Amino acid sequence: MCVRVGTQQIVIYITAVIVALGLFTAGATRPVAALSADGSQPPLYIRADRLFTGERIISGRVAVAVRDGRVVAAGRLRIPRRARVIRLRDATILPGIIDLHVHDSPEALLRTGVMTTRNLGGAERGLRPPTTRRGYPRIVQAGPMITVPGGYPTRLFPELAAPVRSTEEAIATVRRLVRKGAAVIKISLETGLDGSVPTLTVEEIGAIVAEAHRLRRKVTAHVHEGKGVDLALAGGVDELAHMPCIRVTREQVAALVEREIPIVGTLHAGELAIRRGLRGCELQAATREFVLRGGTLLYGTDMPAVSGRLDLTELGLMQRAGMTTTQVLRAATADAGEQLGMRRLGTLAPGAPADLWAVRGDPTSSLGALRRPVFLMARGRRLR
Repeated sequence: MCVRVGTQQIVIYITAVIVALGLFTAGATRPVAALSADGSQPPLYIRADRLFTGERIISGRVAVAVRDGRVVAAGRLRIPRRARVIRLRDATILPGIIDLHVHDSPEALLRTGVMTTRNLGGAERGLRPPTTRRGYPRIVQAGPMITVPGGYPTRLFPELAAPVRSTEEAIATVRRLVRKGAAVIKISLETGLDGSVPTLTVEEIGAIVAEAHRLRRKVTAHVHEGKGVDLALAGGVDELAHMPCIRVTREQVAALVEREIPIVGTLHAGELAIRRGLRGCELQAATREFVLRGGTLLYGTDMPAVSGRLDLTELGLMQRAGMTTTQVLRAATADAGEQLGMRRLGTLAPGAPADLWAVRGDPTSSLGALRRPVFLMARGRRLR
């Protein structure tokens, strides 16, 4: 039996086959297939030989698609014809760096890839909700440290201290700081080399932690000595703002790891303090022990104790402590974003803020590649 097929039917059939094949081949890059489905502004593609997602490196003609200040897709993407493309070739695209311990956020940081900072000690009058100052770097604030009368830092930096005299006053201070915009609560547990510096009691620490958690805030502790570590463990803090190094035992380090309490290293600032005469600090040994046992070490500089830029010395000290280059980069991007409670921040995942930069070469082979930025973008806007 012979079936006659009209020209129009043939065209319809061929069109259907082409569409089906197109959908099949696009299966590996589904995010790209949906990019312009809503008819909005087409995305901008940044293409390079490598990208670091915040967790791992991907090589081989990769790209990041950006639209409306957000990452739409990242990886081995099929870029449509006539798409807007920035080609970087022998470069690595990374999420913006997050510095989890600063006391200053100069705009010059942005030119070195640092796009988010967490201020862990500032005057209460300057406290505001998580915001930006002239756009970037993004700033997350703690406000002043909760301490006791005569405790650190009331004598050296009184404007950075919020002294309390009772558990009730400590709880009220947490509420006041959060109401004014504190994204994290910082407490001081510095006891001094001879243990004579007054500090919060375990009861006060526990009350601060409980109230902060009720208000969905974490508590980070300024600690240097073993006695302060014991207080932090007993009080249930969420994080240490420095690597403690004075009379710190292996048992204390093991307890920090077991409790999954991350530490923002500030190792470079610690090394500088040792050179200036700080006695009894076994910083490298404590850091290696913490990393070896599987502790989470995060990137933070204590700026302006160090220069106002991405601190390659800090990253190098983290590597010397036993971390791989990939672990170091993750500590300054994805892990830091998660610690801030902003899980997509510090990644190139779909929906993440389009805070990204690119460097010449491969930073997972050598962190020195981070010295050579070739591209900067903050919230989807290219910076020159």
